Amino acid sequence: MKEKITPCLWFNAQAKEAATLYCSVFANAKITAQSPVVTSIDVSGQSFTLLDGGPKYKPNASISFFYICEKEEELNKIWNAFSKEGTVLMPLDKYPWSEKYGWINDKFGISWQIALGKISDVGQKITPCLMFTGKQYGRADEAIEHYSSIFKNVKVDGILRYGTNELPDQEGKVKHAQFALNDQKFMIMESAAPHNFTFTEGVSLTIYCESQKEIDHYWEKLTESGAESMCGWLKDKFGVSWQIVPTILDKIMSDPAKAGKAAQAFMSMRKLNIEQIVQASIS
Repeated sequence: MKEKITPCLWFNAQAKEAATLYCSVFANAKITAQSPVVTSIDVSGQSFTLLDGGPKYKPNASISFFYICEKEEELNKIWNAFSKEGTVLMPLDKYPWSEKYGWINDKFGISWQIALGKISDVGQKITPCLMFTGKQYGRADEAIEHYSSIFKNVKVDGILRYGTNELPDQEGKVKHAQFALNDQKFMIMESAAPHNFTFTEGVSLTIYCESQKEIDHYWEKLTESGAESMCGWLKDKFGVSWQIVPTILDKIMSDPAKAGKAAQAFMSMRKLNIEQIVQASIS
């Protein structure tokens, strides 16, 4: 059973190469499914979808992944592998929040915050982190409140705010927050410093739904002041991309006799309709 919320990473004909790299670098990582377009991997219990979507979108640091290493040997292995062709955003060093930490974009543009620490401090080894910059700066509190109203099993673990002498950031804005949606941990940061990135389809968040009622709920709430796209994709009011997908879709698409007809049906949809996809697949 997949987690309710799974990161989807956009690649340009490099998904299989990326999956191979991640499985060689991360402990407890394996490829769980593979098709010409999609490769699924599991890293320490966290699922990722690697999508070969073409050149249209690119991932960036607006959504990164906070990865906790309990041993320095593991941290060094990851950092050394990603450093070869990656881009360092924050050098590997000692910081107030970690004895050893660094922020790096790997060769594919996927952004990782690698930290030495205890998994028990967060509750999971890998945590998606949303960074609000530019026009979205100052909206982190609003985002936490908005997402908390949509998902179940919500818990805010804590919010660290900027102080008076942390320019260019404004006092009281969110320096770092940690919270849970559907029992999955997420982090939010905001920065007033100049950044050349913002939220994009390069990294989206997929919600797997058991019923049409669930799909309708998430679609209605997340498109509020946002924008609908095609094939179950949408952007929320902060510009974060989501995919609202029925769990049954994987089963249908793995059946060669049904996949073509099902794909033809859902490619014409905005919000996905389970009954229409099922009927199309058996017609």
